[in-house]
Amino acid sequence: MPKKSILLAENLAYDLSVDRTLFQRVHVTIDAGDRIALVGRNGVGKSTFFKILVGQINRYTGSVCCNGIVYYLPQISTFRQEITADTVLNFLISISDEWWKIEDILQTQFHTKVDLSLPIANLSGGELTKLFLAIGLAQEPNLLLLDEPTNHMDLQALESLRQFLLNFTGAYVIVSHKPFFLDQVTEVTWELTPVGLKIYGGNFSYYREQKEIELEAALRSHEAARKELKRAQSAAMQEQQRAAQSQRNGRAKFLDGSIDRTAAGAMKRKAEISAGTAKKKHEAAVAKANQKVVDTKVKTTKVTSIQLEEKSQKRKNLIDIQGANLKISERVLLHNIQLHISSGDRIAIIGTNGSGKSSLVKAILGMENQTAVLESGEVLLAPVMKAVYLDQTYELVNRKYTILENMQVANPNLSYQLLRQQLGHFLFKYDDVHKRASVLSGGELARLAIAMISISEIDLLILDEPTNNLDIETVEQIVVGINDYQGALWVISHDIDFLSQINISQGFKLREQTLQMTTYLPSTSEQYYQELLE
Repeated sequence: MPKKSILLAENLAYDLSVDRTLFQRVHVTIDAGDRIALVGRNGVGKSTFFKILVGQINRYTGSVCCNGIVYYLPQISTFRQEITADTVLNFLISISDEWWKIEDILQTQFHTKVDLSLPIANLSGGELTKLFLAIGLAQEPNLLLLDEPTNHMDLQALESLRQFLLNFTGAYVIVSHKPFFLDQVTEVTWELTPVGLKIYGGNFSYYREQKEIELEAALRSHEAARKELKRAQSAAMQEQQRAAQSQRNGRAKFLDGSIDRTAAGAMKRKAEISAGTAKKKHEAAVAKANQKVVDTKVKTTKVTSIQLEEKSQKRKNLIDIQGANLKISERVLLHNIQLHISSGDRIAIIGTNGSGKSSLVKAILGMENQTAVLESGEVLLAPVMKAVYLDQTYELVNRKYTILENMQVANPNLSYQLLRQQLGHFLFKYDDVHKRASVLSGGELARLAIAMISISEIDLLILDEPTNNLDIETVEQIVVGINDYQGALWVISHDIDFLSQINISQGFKLREQTLQMTTYLPSTSEQYYQELLE
């Protein structure tokens, strides 16, 4: 029995301006039960594509035909500030006469109970995502378009979302930068590019394998085209040499009296005609081969180049905590902390949102305006330890400064030329470097923060959910940079795929107000994931 079609889009194209097309020639069909991952580099237009499908953008070419109820969940960060209601209850009342249905869906589908009297601004990103999913489900949609719902979710929230998607009877298309999650909830992968949308019949891992195969085939085609160009150029050169030799032979025969002037002239004209014909033939062959080289050149998106520098190669003890408690006001978040970090250690700490992961870092570093403190026990820090902390909101970046000024603060000893060169690696070029950081997007702020880290001398690098707001290509390049870095690394992340690639040597989980070592490491992704969910 054929599947029922929910949405059909034909020949979609969207122009950002007169001379810049975001994407074009997009043809897609979404059928009942489809489970689709939408991937593509940041800025290719995934969010714009979703908005076209739901009718929020009308200025496009092509057509969209919908046969069902579609619910679009945009990125939480894009509309959080637009919510004007004070409490969760008042917000629900403002959008639905039957607001209690939304509360019921939140509890039954997502196993989440929210205090309706709370200020809505107090909800975490994960709670807000589930709330808006519940709002959408109250409309009984046939199709969900989910734009990065996995951002800011802890593992329990991700597992709740995973179970919901697997049980959802309708179709969905999801954008996420978490490959481990996509592998579990999708069966088809769409890749959006400026020249169209390509469909791969499998999950993200299958898509990644196919992209590798395509890249290898493209490189082989390009190498074959280069060899053909060399052959054509060599044949053209040989023909030129043959024609020149023929002319020299004719002149030699005339000079030694073997032929008269008339015969020599006829021979010369024949040689010139022959040489001209051959020259055109070889020029055409060279031009054709040259065009093939251009056509087969592998077009890759330049990604960030990262070189992290550790302050010292000498191994030393950086942090030693024995039996301390982490407190905020009178509330104890963590009891009896046992934590030791030396140069070269790579630790990952994971736990539910609000369990104290970031507070522990801030308390250890003694950051300004930090209410969390360590009490009792022993807390020893290496003298003049240089630790760099990249938090989820990129406070490392001074919003009042320009991009270039932020880099100059990060390392005043580097020359203007070197700073510009490094910014170029992070895709900040030309006059962009004079933009104020306050106008940058989340992804751009992340890139700038990592650029600043890349030129800093570091004993300990602390990354707090570093992959939020970054596309998969950029994350892969960050992995390369982190794996080249020899200093100590402390990562707070729920991105299992990311953690599995950066050689974590110790894993910790925050559970029942204690810091516990994990049995498994992220390199064994499935066992690590299951252990954290227990």
